[in-house]
Amino acid sequence: MNKTIKISLAGAVAIIIAIAIAAVILNDTAQVVIDAGHGGNDVGAEYNGRYEKDDNLALALLVAEKLKEKDIDVGLTRDDDSFISLAKRCKIANFKKAQLFVSLHRNSANNANGVEIWVSSKKPEKDIQLAENILSALDEAGISQNRGVKSGYARGSGDYYINSHSNMSSCLVELGFINSEQDNELFDKNIDAYAEAIADAIIISLN
Repeated sequence: MNKTIKISLAGAVAIIIAIAIAAVILNDTAQVVIDAGHGGNDVGAEYNGRYEKDDNLALALLVAEKLKEKDIDVGLTRDDDSFISLAKRCKIANFKKAQLFVSLHRNSANNANGVEIWVSSKKPEKDIQLAENILSALDEAGISQNRGVKSGYARGSGDYYINSHSNMSSCLVELGFINSEQDNELFDKNIDAYAEAIADAIIISLN
């Protein structure tokens, strides 16, 4: 076999592999996409060496695990300490044709505590129901304060990116304030219960 034929065969194999990978990706759908906010060089909020990105990822992985145990097809925008742009996070959810998109975060402010959940300023009914289901479940699991479901953006007009650029019902969960000792203690103590609560609320919202 001459060199030209070897190169041609190698090229053909590479094309076949690329097609196979593309086929897998194109069929990669999910009922739910869980987004661990921040990541990589974007640490999010910080308090005494504690980074929001780490709490978000730990919780997201647990929620995904709980959903898989209940036979829910779930996708993650990140499963490690990687930086993922907001645009890419939404593209992942949209590409997977998810029914629900839940972004997990920790909050930060002086002298504040509790959990709040944000939806689009358009206040879609399904988005509000998703947020209310999650907040109610978290409240039962044990949080310092129920701050309610809110719409728009906390720091001005408009919406959080994930709520305005996703094609499905979505919400952004602010699970306690990272600079609140009380909220951090509850987060560490109840993280498994929080994950279970969020997963159960998501399943209810799918029905």
